Amino acid sequence: MSPSSSEDSTPRPGAAPRAGASPPEDDELSFDVLRNRLGTGDEAAFERIFRRLSEPVFRFVCGMVQDEALAHDITQDTFAKLWSIRDRMDTVDSLRAYVFQMARNRVYNHQRDEAVRRDHEQDVRDAHPDASPPAPDETLDADLLRSLLERWIAELPDRQREALTLRRQKDLSHDEIAEIMDVSPNTVNNHIVRAMRTLRERLGEYRPDVRSEP
Repeated sequence: MSPSSSEDSTPRPGAAPRAGASPPEDDELSFDVLRNRLGTGDEAAFERIFRRLSEPVFRFVCGMVQDEALAHDITQDTFAKLWSIRDRMDTVDSLRAYVFQMARNRVYNHQRDEAVRRDHEQDVRDAHPDASPPAPDETLDADLLRSLLERWIAELPDRQREALTLRRQKDLSHDEIAEIMDVSPNTVNNHIVRAMRTLRERLGEYRPDVRSEP
């Protein structure tokens, strides 16, 4: 059965390889080799690509949409699409950047499609604002801080959030992030610097007694 023959046939992030899958050492194959094999319709190459990229792509998408179920769906759709356009692999330079770019495009397509609904929900929130949050405890709990950081990241401008979320994938270089975002590496750096400045300011507003590195 080919990866595109049914919705359930594409592996899910975190899923164990199916029986008969290639041994771990096969994952040492370069992305260039896997891209070329995928271009010939090699299902084993597709599964290896999925095994190596699905979790990083899922984490990136989850950071963008802040919804694990939706992130799973977008990740699945990204790899299903990758299989469906396997015959175009000869036009792809960097497979890893290309897959992230596909996922990014699907995130923005979803956000575009949801724009009207989000605007309506924002109008409702503006008409019925939540009560002010209670004053923070003297000790800033690590779990609470992580939750706040995720919320503040979600509130960043789209491009800053995207650059920072991609940067958190530690194996992606500035050049790869620039290719995914279709901007220059210098622009990527500017987005990340501004995002980090905003996060430091938000932390300072929440806890004025907490000093962060400049």
